[in-house]
Amino acid sequence: MDKKHKHISLTVSIILFLLLTTVFFYISITVADEIPLVMEYDRSRLSSGITFATYEKLTSKSYKEDLSVYAELDPVVLDEIGKVKPVLVNENYFKVYSIHVGGSGINEQHILNRTPAIVINDKAAMSMSLDGNVIGKQITLYGSDFTVVGIYKKPDGFLREISSDIYDRVYIPYTCYDNYAEISIDALAAIKGTYSEKALPLLGLTEADTNFYNENDLAIKHDITANFPNLLIFVFTLILAVIIIKILRRLIKQLYHKLHEDYQNNNLSVVLRHNWLYIFFHVLIAVFLLAVPITLLVLFPPKLIISPNYIPFDNIFDLKHYIEVFTSQIQQFNANLPCGNNYYLHLFSISMILLSSSFVVITVLSMETIKSIKAYIQLFRNNAAVYHH
Repeated sequence: MDKKHKHISLTVSIILFLLLTTVFFYISITVADEIPLVMEYDRSRLSSGITFATYEKLTSKSYKEDLSVYAELDPVVLDEIGKVKPVLVNENYFKVYSIHVGGSGINEQHILNRTPAIVINDKAAMSMSLDGNVIGKQITLYGSDFTVVGIYKKPDGFLREISSDIYDRVYIPYTCYDNYAEISIDALAAIKGTYSEKALPLLGLTEADTNFYNENDLAIKHDITANFPNLLIFVFTLILAVIIIKILRRLIKQLYHKLHEDYQNNNLSVVLRHNWLYIFFHVLIAVFLLAVPITLLVLFPPKLIISPNYIPFDNIFDLKHYIEVFTSQIQQFNANLPCGNNYYLHLFSISMILLSSSFVVITVLSMETIKSIKAYIQLFRNNAAVYHH
């Protein structure tokens, strides 16, 4: 390959490398930010599960402060905003899932008093009013007038579009739905590390209920996705280490030849005295080069995060266990209801595919970049040798 083609190959590799790195970081950061730190239990499509009546009997103020429950209803068409899916929620839904709501949102008084309140997204609000200020306005749902008490920002973007279904969602107090007590809850969730998370089994989630609900630790999914940039930097560090080793070999070779040439005519002390600045300069460069990958590893330590249910209790090399758990999770994922929180499952799965693919492509491009740099250096050396002769 001639010099021109080598230069083009190197430039294209570096540009693709940087573009994919940018995409990689963007996906990792945005997905991690959006996934809430909660423990969640999703209802299987074929199960009956826990009803709101059971929830009301078993919950108390002592441990429901960080607990969310909700159930999605069939799609309906509203005159004011079009086709939507109503979602029955308790007062903690938006808090647990870290969804910012402008206005009061659904609160405990709405639940206790069965107040017909509704929370809609910003795009639906814009369809009702040009300025989007619709707090206090009425929306007719199930033959009753619901007052808009909150507006949340509807997440958008590429991942959101391919991860969720086509429906917008409106949220109402679960007590405002007729016969709500008989409705099965689609998901229970509690903020990680809170008493509510530890109290979830008191809601009837015993071993016998595993056929009804699938455990979904969104906090682990958050941590896995958030750790991807560190893994990427780890790959960078390995690639950088290879380049540094090549540079150091070249510097050591140059230093050795120079000192060896002087040593032919002088003793060691004279050689060191004559070349101390040259030696100091090379040592300084070597220390600086070695400090770069070490600093990256200290600042961005890579972590291998694995969901606990993937780890066998007796033998970590039990390949059959990993395959069974993976297969079981795929089956559970396919059985889940297309409910609001299911977006997080889709989001994580799709982002993992995109991130893993990007990770492989970036690694391959990185190795090709190293090869291109090596070939470019060799071409430069050959040209320099020809010029010298």
